[in-house]
Amino acid sequence: MKVVPILALSALLLSGCGGSSSGTDNTENTVQLPEDSGDTGTNPGDDNNTGGDEGNTDPDPGPGDTFAEQMLYAVNQVRSESQNCGGEIMPAVDALEWDLDLQDAAYRHSSDMANNNFMSHTGSDNSSPEDRINATGYSWSTWAENVAAGQKDIDAVMTSWMNSSGHCKNIMNGSVTEMGASFVENSDASYGIYWTQVFAKPR
Repeated sequence: MKVVPILALSALLLSGCGGSSSGTDNTENTVQLPEDSGDTGTNPGDDNNTGGDEGNTDPDPGPGDTFAEQMLYAVNQVRSESQNCGGEIMPAVDALEWDLDLQDAAYRHSSDMANNNFMSHTGSDNSSPEDRINATGYSWSTWAENVAAGQKDIDAVMTSWMNSSGHCKNIMNGSVTEMGASFVENSDASYGIYWTQVFAKPR
């Protein structure tokens, strides 16, 4: 399990589905990521380094500059307040930290979807979210995955996910403590951009 800073990426469009598990899969729908500068086709991320500077009196340090900082900020902002997930009120839950293993699992799947022009929790090699997390060496006690395609930025994908009951519940899952996410662009693919969020709690 690694928590370290990562690079910024650019983002586009999205529609998707969300799955969660303590060993099972649950399908749902869409999410979007924001436009950012950086290399496409590489995996973005960063640790949860906000605040902490002496003399910093701003209670909300803002989203930061990198993809990881912006995605983590967006998710933690949502988690800081109760949310209505398809008619079920989910209470506010603790903030998540960024994890590079989970980022790698997300990047693997976004790349697969973009390069093979599909959107599903099942990879082109028949891998499940659990398989992809396990392949990084991350030892989990619970996990969840959201996927989406076509959304142009983080705000759009988060709006899409929060309007989907299953995705919303994955984001508001109080049992997970860490996350990673990625998006990959392919202008030749149907949706152009493919998003994956992976949530987990280490064993």
